[in-house]
Amino acid sequence: MPQTEYEEQADGTRKYMNRVSPYRDPETLETVSIGEGIITVGERELILRKLEARTFPLAGKRHGHKQGKSLLTGLARCGLCGARMSKAGTSYQCSSHRMGRGCSGVSARMESIDDYVTRAFLSRLPSLEPQDSLLAVIADRWVRREDPEVFAKQDAIEAEIVDEEARLADLEEARYVRGEFTGADAIDRYDRLAGRLRTRIEGLRADLLRMPAPSVDISPLLDAGRLREAWEADDAAGRRERLGLAIDRVEVQRGRVGVRFSGDERCRIVWATRDEAGAESTGDEVTE
Repeated sequence: MPQTEYEEQADGTRKYMNRVSPYRDPETLETVSIGEGIITVGERELILRKLEARTFPLAGKRHGHKQGKSLLTGLARCGLCGARMSKAGTSYQCSSHRMGRGCSGVSARMESIDDYVTRAFLSRLPSLEPQDSLLAVIADRWVRREDPEVFAKQDAIEAEIVDEEARLADLEEARYVRGEFTGADAIDRYDRLAGRLRTRIEGLRADLLRMPAPSVDISPLLDAGRLREAWEADDAAGRRERLGLAIDRVEVQRGRVGVRFSGDERCRIVWATRDEAGAESTGDEVTE
């Protein structure tokens, strides 16, 4: 049962915040739930992924079914303002410019950019060395798409551990710093609450250790012949998914009038990487 956080105002009213958290019993600190969920955590993850894959360039109109053969839907970015570029006829165009949001706009022929990024993708992957960090990111993204249930549960458990540790730290500060637990009864209550939190944290960590470690065979991506064969057999949606395994975004610069398209000059492919904490990021910018 969720509860929305709020702040008491001077006039006695409440200002509700954006954060919603599960309701907890004030005595046991256990979450309180009513009934059963309609969908599982994994099903929710799948739904969110499907929603993220859709783009609606113009408000009020349904364009998701018109993506057609455009490969960079969701990946192409305006090199001037960083906004997504959406399909407009035979070109990708800056969505901010199209909606009149101040950007002077970047436009590029869809076929030219798709061909350039495809060649870069099909040549980069087979050339990767076994220790290349991009391989680890690709494998992680692939297995998360194949088995989202496991990773959704893992993320939920890790988030709850962080939440419980924060509650324990606040409880310890209340006793040892703010001196809010005085007297035998109060100390006994503190011991019970702290004990439950520590037990809960240990249990959650044990749950993480018991979770299966999914694996995936990415060898088809590293063989030039097999990769090209799979690419040619796939449809546009499948190709977009393959690109998303290795590429975070493609930044497109404005071209010069009368000058033939040059992918090396106009496109910067940002290959997927990880930050120090192990989460996926977009820090490795490589120009192809």
